[in-house]
Amino acid sequence: MNHPMKILVLGMTTSLSLLMSFGSAMASEMRINATAATQIGKHDSKDRFCYDGSCVIHGTGDISIDVDPELKSGQITATFTGSDGQWKIVANSFKMIKTDVNLHGATGGDVDPKMSPPVLPQIWTYLATWGPAKVFHNGELAWMGPTHLMFTEQVRDEKTGKVDFKGPMNAKQYPGSVSNKHAVQIHIVSHPMGEPVKGYLPPFPKFLHLMYDDVTWH
Repeated sequence: MNHPMKILVLGMTTSLSLLMSFGSAMASEMRINATAATQIGKHDSKDRFCYDGSCVIHGTGDISIDVDPELKSGQITATFTGSDGQWKIVANSFKMIKTDVNLHGATGGDVDPKMSPPVLPQIWTYLATWGPAKVFHNGELAWMGPTHLMFTEQVRDEKTGKVDFKGPMNAKQYPGSVSNKHAVQIHIVSHPMGEPVKGYLPPFPKFLHLMYDDVTWH
């Protein structure tokens, strides 16, 4: 994954270091858009993380993020169309918004491990949100349930969807990040309310996992 990171800030292509120095001088409101969408696994399949990339669904879609981390307010709208149907996620209520934190890994990173389980290697995250969202499938409301967004360093290969990780039981083997620090991507996941169910990864019968690779920070 030795791809030079190219993202747009106010219409100008820039490096990550310039992006972050510029971003630190901005007001607390963050406006981010992204395209180049993929879905990681069918929403009702047994494995919606598929670390080897074998269940990645290519399609079209975009995500729009307009949030204020200090006020814990804003809206996120994500869309995707592929072989698993047409999806739309709308989130406008947030229990928590964090910026510039490590997430996941064996310890949960910089937040409560319950909010950041060991489903990925530790990953540097520029923006993360947690809260409820409405999820629409083929134009119909499919569920309203817990939803988590991350704007991170690139942890999955942008073409294959593969991530260098062998699953939650092996998280301690990854004490540091295995991400590509020269690229970024956005992930958003959601599932209906309900108790975990064995036999699924993650442990929910329905789970939507979308990813976006071409990012524009306004």
